[in-house]
Amino acid sequence: MRKTLIAWWFVLGIAIFASCVPQKKLLLLQENPEVKNQGEADELLKTFDLKKPVYTLRAGDVLSLRVQTTTPQEYDFLSAGTTTFGATDPVLDGYTIDDAGDILLPVVGKVHLGGLSMPEARAAVTDALKPFLANPTVNLRLLTFRYTIVGEVGSQGQYTTYQDNINVMEAIATAGGFNPYANRGKIKLVRYEEGKAKMYAFSLLDRDMLTMNNFYLQPDDMIVVDPLPAKFFRENVLGTFSLGFGLVASVVLLFTRLSR
Repeated sequence: MRKTLIAWWFVLGIAIFASCVPQKKLLLLQENPEVKNQGEADELLKTFDLKKPVYTLRAGDVLSLRVQTTTPQEYDFLSAGTTTFGATDPVLDGYTIDDAGDILLPVVGKVHLGGLSMPEARAAVTDALKPFLANPTVNLRLLTFRYTIVGEVGSQGQYTTYQDNINVMEAIATAGGFNPYANRGKIKLVRYEEGKAKMYAFSLLDRDMLTMNNFYLQPDDMIVVDPLPAKFFRENVLGTFSLGFGLVASVVLLFTRLSR
């Protein structure tokens, strides 16, 4: 029985020792770091050709429109926003693209933006405003670029970005990054296209992921980060092991005391 207890303690000691990380591998900006396999600051590792998509506007998109002009404010029909409960609501203050691909501006009327990129839409709105406002400068933003992240991240939920493109790593960073047991090697992406939900899988352990089409998100995408098998082992098997070890140790201690 004593040998069994010693073996248990030996296994536990190995597990604790294996989990130790030297402090010199954790401290930032050391004066003389003596760590192997350090990166060189000026060394270019590799260059990647990104497949950065150009987002084109579609029906249902909501746009924020801000216009600067030399026209006096009392004649600037776009200077006031919609107010809800004492605060300006960006979405309620925005312009929704209808099924025909148009937005409706006061005084100006309909402006067709469907199928245009953000720079093209900005130019189209500017041209539409020129007969009514002097020297208009248009700032156009997409308000409805939403994506959802669930699973092994710091903060699950739905997020909105005012960029017209965002990549997977930026999205995960916004959600608080990975949890310790996140499976970085198999991340799922659910995308809604043509009335169908399509699921893709990719690995962020592979640096060539930077060149993949799905590295950049589309509106309404969902990212699913599954846990590693080690999480189940830690939360279930290891817990049971610890409980069993405690019981065995207690029985051995009790047996030793009674046999004296």
